Amino acid sequence: MEAFTRSFFFVFAALTAGSLAPVLAQAQTVTPIGTIQGTGALATAGTYTIEGVVTGVYADLNPAGFYIQNDAASADGNPATSDALFVVQTSPTVAVGNRLRISGTVQEGPASPSSSQAVLTSPTITVLAASSPQPAFSVINNTTFSMADAEQFEGMRVQFSAPVTVSDVATLKSRGELNISLRGLVYQPTQFVDPNDNPASGTSSSGTTNVAAVNAYQADNVNKSLLLDDGRATTNPTPIPYLDAATQTVRAGSTVASLRGIMGYGNSKWRIQPLAGADAPAVVTVRPPVPTFGPIDVKIASMNVLNFFNGNGLGAGFPTSRGALTFDDFQRQRSKILAAISQMNADVVGLMEVENDGTGPNSAVQDLVNGLNQLMGAGTYAFVNDGGANAQPNDTDLIHCAILYKPATVTLSGPAMLVTATGIFERPPLAQIFITNRATAAARDTFALVVNHFKSKASGTGANADQGDGQGPSNLRRKGQATGLVQFINNTVKPAGTRYVVSVGDYNANYEEDPIDILRAAGFVLPSPASSASYLFSGLSGSLDHAVLSGNLMGHAAVEKWHINASEPEFLEYDIAGAATDINSPFRSSDHDPVLIGLNFRTTVTGTGRATAGGQIDVFPNPASGAFNLRISGFPAQPMTLEVVSALGQRLLTLHGTAEELQTEIGQRTARLAAGTYVLRLSGTGFSQVQRVVKL
Repeated sequence: MEAFTRSFFFVFAALTAGSLAPVLAQAQTVTPIGTIQGTGALATAGTYTIEGVVTGVYADLNPAGFYIQNDAASADGNPATSDALFVVQTSPTVAVGNRLRISGTVQEGPASPSSSQAVLTSPTITVLAASSPQPAFSVINNTTFSMADAEQFEGMRVQFSAPVTVSDVATLKSRGELNISLRGLVYQPTQFVDPNDNPASGTSSSGTTNVAAVNAYQADNVNKSLLLDDGRATTNPTPIPYLDAATQTVRAGSTVASLRGIMGYGNSKWRIQPLAGADAPAVVTVRPPVPTFGPIDVKIASMNVLNFFNGNGLGAGFPTSRGALTFDDFQRQRSKILAAISQMNADVVGLMEVENDGTGPNSAVQDLVNGLNQLMGAGTYAFVNDGGANAQPNDTDLIHCAILYKPATVTLSGPAMLVTATGIFERPPLAQIFITNRATAAARDTFALVVNHFKSKASGTGANADQGDGQGPSNLRRKGQATGLVQFINNTVKPAGTRYVVSVGDYNANYEEDPIDILRAAGFVLPSPASSASYLFSGLSGSLDHAVLSGNLMGHAAVEKWHINASEPEFLEYDIAGAATDINSPFRSSDHDPVLIGLNFRTTVTGTGRATAGGQIDVFPNPASGAFNLRISGFPAQPMTLEVVSALGQRLLTLHGTAEELQTEIGQRTARLAAGTYVLRLSGTGFSQVQRVVKL
C-alpha cells in the first residue's frame, strides 16, 4: 500500500506537469557542475541534480552551507568552467569528503542568498559515500592571474604557484579578513608612476600626460588582490584569526608560502575560504629589528608621533582636542613612543604632530624629553627652542614640528630657524644647524636638520580638489609648500653656516608626486628606493615620510625606514587596545614608520637594512606609444638576463647585460609591442625575480 501511494503521488505530479517522461528523465539526469556554471559571468538558473565531493563546510558563513565539487571523472572537462557550487544549508549536516547527490535550485544574482555567488538552494541530499578523495587543487599562476580569471575557479579548491603577501590588515579584527596580493605589496600608484613624467625619473611637477599609466597601475593592483577569509561571517571574531602566536600580530608584508583554499565570493569581493588541517593557511609574520649603519658620525631619526597631546601636563586636561581621550590612554601612548625613540637611539630626532603648546615645563615636547631622560639617563636629550613660549610662531595648527638632540654628541650652532612667510604652511618647517662633537676639531662638521609636515591629502576645494591624477586633494597646496621649503633652505638655512642639509618629515606626498619632484628639481635627492614605504592607506602602501638630502651628502648618508607602524594592525594602538596595549613595544606606536639616517662626512655609509632587502626591479605601466620603462637597482655589479614573455607563455625577447644596459636596451626593443600584459624575468648569479607589466 505504501509503495502504491508513492507511485500514485509521483504519477499524479507528473500528469499535473503535463508529461511523465520528462519528469523521470530530470530525476535521473546528473548534470556536470561545469555545464551549469558555463563560461559566462552567471550560472544558468534552474533545477538540477548534481554529484560531487564536499570540499569545505562553513556553518558560520551567511548564508551557511558547504562547497561541493566534481572530481576529474565527473567534471565537464572544460577548464574555462568552474566545477563547484556553494550549497546553501542552515546548520550543515554533511562532512568534508562526503560524496553526495543533490537536487536543488541554482541561482546567481545580487539577491540573497546568492549575493552574486553561484549557489544551490533547497537541497535534497543523498549520501553516496561517506569518504571520497578530494578533487585535485587547481593551480593559480601568481604572475599571470587577473581578476577576470577568478570566475573559472568559483567555488573550487585552488592553490597558488608562489607565496602570497598580506597587503592590508584593516578588516582583520572586525571581519576576520586579510587582504592578500599575488605579486608582493600593493603600492599607491604614484609611489612608482609619475603622473606627468615617463620615465618616472623626470622632475616635471605639472601636467597629466602620464595619468593613464597611473590608472593602469591601479588596475593591476586590483587584478592581483584577493581576500583571505576566516570562513566566518562573524563580526569581531574571537579569537582574531591568523595572528602570530608569539607577537599577537599580523603585518602587511606577512606571507603565506603555499596558500590553499576555496575560491569563494561575497560582499562584492573574491575571497579564499580557508581549509582545515594540513591545508590551513600558515601566515608567517616577522617584525624587523632597528636598522643599523656602518661607521657614522651622527644618526638622525624622524617620526610622526600621532598627535602627542599631554593635556595640561599635570595629569589632567583630558580629553584633548586631538590625541588621547584619557590620562590612562595618554600614558599608554607615551610609553610606546618613548620605546620607539629610545630604541632608535638617534643623536638628533625630528618630530611631527607634537601638541603646539609651547616650550614650558608642562609642554608636550618637554614631557617627551622628561620621559626619555628618565628612561635613558639624565641629560640624554634636550629640545630645540623654537622661540614660542606658549605656541610655535607662525604655526596656525594645533600641532607643530619639533627637534630633540643629544647634547653629548652634537652642539647647537646658532638659534633655531622657522619659516616666517605667511600663507604657505599650516605648520612651518623648523630648522637647526648642529656641530658634531668629534674627538678632534678637524674631524667635526656641521649639518642642518629641517623638519616638515606638509598639508594632508584629507581635503581640498577648488584648485586643491582631487584632480584625479592619483595625488589626492591639496596637491597644489603641497607644491607651494615644496617651493617654499626650497627657498627656506637656500635663502635661510644654508647661509646660516652649513653645506649639508637633511630635510625630513611627513611630506604627505608619495615618491613620484609633484612636491617631491620640485625638491628633486632643486638638486635634492631621496636615497630610499620607491619600494620603501612608510604609510598604509586603503590597502595601498606608500611613502609619505622621506629623508631629502642635499646632493653633496650622496655617498655620505644612508637612509632606512623602521617598519614598526604602518604595517601593523590599528587595533594594537593605545586608543583601541586600551588596557591590553603592549606599552613596552614600539610596534604600532604611531601610524607612520620612522625614518633613520646615518651620516659620515668622510667615508661612504651603508645601511644594513638595505643590504638585507636585496635588489629591486621596478616596472612601470606605459602609454601605448611608449617602450617598457624599468628601474633596476641594488643588484651586484654582474651580467644579468632579462626575458620578456607574453601572457600566453611565449618568450618574445631575451636580453643580456648590466642593469644600465638592460634598462636602455629594453627601451629600444619594446616600443612596438602590442598593448597587453607581459611577464619580465630578471635573473643572475644567486637571484631571480619576476614582474608583471601592463602596456597600454
